[in-house]
Amino acid sequence: MILTFAEDFSKSVSLDSELLGISTSGMYYNRGVHPLVTVQNLLALLPLESFTFDAYDAGETYSKFETSRKKSDIVTSGGKVYQSVANSNTGNGVDDADYWMETNIESLRLKSFIWTTEDNAVSALSINRNLIENQYIYNVGETDVTLPSDYAAWAFEPKGSDYVKIRINQMALQANTTDPVNVTVINQGTVQTTIALNPNNGILEFEDVGYVITGKGRFIFAFPSQSVKSNTAFVDPLKFKGFVCYPMVGIGSTPQGATYAEGTTGNGLNFNVTAYLDSSVFVTNNKIDLAKFYQAQFEYDFIRHAVYNASVNSNREGRNLSQEKVNLLVQEVLNIDINSVAKKYNEQKQIAMASINNTFDNFLKSPSTGRLKTRYHV
Repeated sequence: MILTFAEDFSKSVSLDSELLGISTSGMYYNRGVHPLVTVQNLLALLPLESFTFDAYDAGETYSKFETSRKKSDIVTSGGKVYQSVANSNTGNGVDDADYWMETNIESLRLKSFIWTTEDNAVSALSINRNLIENQYIYNVGETDVTLPSDYAAWAFEPKGSDYVKIRINQMALQANTTDPVNVTVINQGTVQTTIALNPNNGILEFEDVGYVITGKGRFIFAFPSQSVKSNTAFVDPLKFKGFVCYPMVGIGSTPQGATYAEGTTGNGLNFNVTAYLDSSVFVTNNKIDLAKFYQAQFEYDFIRHAVYNASVNSNREGRNLSQEKVNLLVQEVLNIDINSVAKKYNEQKQIAMASINNTFDNFLKSPSTGRLKTRYHV
């Protein structure tokens, strides 16, 4: 983990090995922060949730809990609690360390809070920079053409940055039919989704789709080869800032199992596209470089819990917080003119935002490579 907890030698609480593991950033949630942020105080002040889990079932398939965040990937066995640490986890006993890790309720409560603070950090650093807006990529076909091979397709491939997101706003298929046609979206041999289009006998009519491409590798939009309206003109790969797209042909029994090659002509499939740089991807990919901000977010969120008494199972007296102490904590989360938690949080946020802006600005400085051949309009 990027941040973990340093051992506090508490006799009453024993965190699991994931939370007490070596921090890859060299920083800890409970070191170098406000003195109130201790494991004991965290568990005392966070909401006391009720956790119940199903018994381990060798016939069930479990996923990695850290990724899924689903209670179904936590099991009980022999009076102990275990979390799945691998995907496609079927038939592996809880004593197999490659698939299971022993945990406990206290650790799960802290993980739940950590995930909340991480989500807050991503939201706080949210920046989007448009690369293209509602860009039409289309060719008004005028000639009946029977497409070759088993599948026709277009591929979209993010280029130059891991932080590019491509939104397919609309699609149009000039197929010579009124029957629905399924377009299968494939990434690295895996079906991502299926989009049903409704052709109108070769007329160019765009339909709202709203599908967002995010991830690595090319995304193939494939449909069964059939009769379409097309001009069959030569098409170079269309190169835009942040991504490239091009037609393809595929041979195989299924769209995801077919072998695809770059095509050279239009195939009746058309798009309206928006592309943008997304900071949430940057934040996720660069957690270790933003560790100080994650730590500051964790500290800030917890002090707010302490101030506003988020736990319905405790009260100010039970937490031994006098009105004077509460007033001091209020200043910690509100006053940025003193050396407070709020000031530290805002300073780390500004540093993180500057890093993101610098990355995005450098990307946008590169010259545009947009180009086009044939009657495809960009």
